Amino acid sequence: MKKKMKLQTKLTILIIAVVFISISIITFFVASWINTNIESTAKTNVMNVGEIIANSRQVIDALNKKDFNKEISPYVDTQLKKLSEIEYIIVVDNDGIRYSHPNPHKIGKKFVGGDEGRVVKKGDTYISEATGTLGKSLRAFIPIYDTESKKEIGFVCVGTLLQSIGETKQIAILYIILTSLGALTVGVIGAFILSKNIKNILLGLEPEEITRLYNEKMGILDAIYEGLVAIDNKGKITIINDSALNILHYGNKVEKNEIIGKNVEDFFPNTRLLTVLETGEGEFEKEQRINNTVIMTNRIPIKDRDKIVGAIATFRDKTELTKLAEELTGVKKMAWSLRAQNHEFMNKLHTITGLIQLEDYEEAIQFISDVAKSRNKISSTLTKNIKDSYLSAILFSKYNKAEENRVKFKIDENSIFNNLPQFMTSEDIVSIIGNLIENSLDAVSNDGEGQIYIKIEQQNEYLKIKVKDNGPGIKEEHIDKIYEQGFTTKDGDRGHGMSIVKEIVDDANGTIELKVDKGVIWNITIPMLRSE
Repeated sequence: MKKKMKLQTKLTILIIAVVFISISIITFFVASWINTNIESTAKTNVMNVGEIIANSRQVIDALNKKDFNKEISPYVDTQLKKLSEIEYIIVVDNDGIRYSHPNPHKIGKKFVGGDEGRVVKKGDTYISEATGTLGKSLRAFIPIYDTESKKEIGFVCVGTLLQSIGETKQIAILYIILTSLGALTVGVIGAFILSKNIKNILLGLEPEEITRLYNEKMGILDAIYEGLVAIDNKGKITIINDSALNILHYGNKVEKNEIIGKNVEDFFPNTRLLTVLETGEGEFEKEQRINNTVIMTNRIPIKDRDKIVGAIATFRDKTELTKLAEELTGVKKMAWSLRAQNHEFMNKLHTITGLIQLEDYEEAIQFISDVAKSRNKISSTLTKNIKDSYLSAILFSKYNKAEENRVKFKIDENSIFNNLPQFMTSEDIVSIIGNLIENSLDAVSNDGEGQIYIKIEQQNEYLKIKVKDNGPGIKEEHIDKIYEQGFTTKDGDRGHGMSIVKEIVDDANGTIELKVDKGVIWNITIPMLRSE
């Protein structure tokens, strides 16, 4: 099997190739430009020098005098010493006789080259390439005119050897090549460093491994039964799984791609993820209502070292959790209920046995009749008036517990419950009534004098719940604290019931009224209909 090339190797080769091609292209164009520029500069230089010599008053006068005092050659030699890029300056009269030359032996002899015809015959100014006594060179021809007669009296030939120009070009190209090699070396080193850095950022993983891990991660997230939502430090959603969409009833409304990258508050208005993002503190096992769904959620910040870079929440539908809890605790509840009923039944049998032994048969019959009526009455009320099985079960369970504790438990005969308020669940109602009755059972005495009264009245617009007991009441200094999580006047891990009741009622836009009058009276009002 052919071994695949590693990412670091691919990156290194790619970067080196890009750098090499880029430098090669730049070198080619720069070398071409420099070659052209050197040649153009050489032509400009020889032409400028020729113009200066041709317009020199000393040269013109000496040429008119036929240079008997040899004034031109010393003047030209002086000028040549100042010009490093000019190889020679030759002054010639109309007869083609040289008046200056780098080789003094050539002075007074005929000009050589064959390219002087235009300047002699036509008086043109031009540049040409020709081979003279010094070799092949680039030469500028400029006519010399007498300032008075305006006639051409000779010309100037200023030249630089093509070999010198070629050497200049070679030196320039050498510098370019050396510079390019240096840049290429830096690029190669940079390629190794950059590819290694990218590899480290990717934790040493290859692209195929990253793709596999991503697909596995998305598969795991979608397979998780719990909902999951993650945001970045700007509150934008980065991850959301299918379970989250289904739990929050978005499953058939939007696609995940439509949510990713959007602000979390646009989809979950009352989310506390932004609060977790600000405080950096996690929140665990918190109850929350989103899109009319009650969820149990955990929220924690995502940190990179000490910096908060995001937050993540996992949650489950509280209804599902409640069902699971009921399944897990069903046997225990059944055993407790049977134990309570058995205990109560034995007490009744002992009473009947005592009356029979005392031969008080009429009292025994009356006691049996009263017990039967009481049982029939509570059963009839729950069966006929309370249509929710969860609520009936909790009321009957609390009735049995009250009987066992020798507490008189009365359910108003006019109580009626047919439908749940909008967006509320049976578990919500059970939590409210169960916690209120449990508090009353803890408060009243167990000597036969304790009394608990409950009335559930469902109207067209409101559901009203009233729970009353004849316990010692609530101290005034405790009234403002009873809804606080964890506050209790009893021993043990208590103090959660009333905070749960308060949260459910507030979430349903309801009200709680507390009155202390020879005990405690709770009046709870919940609207049957409410907006989302």
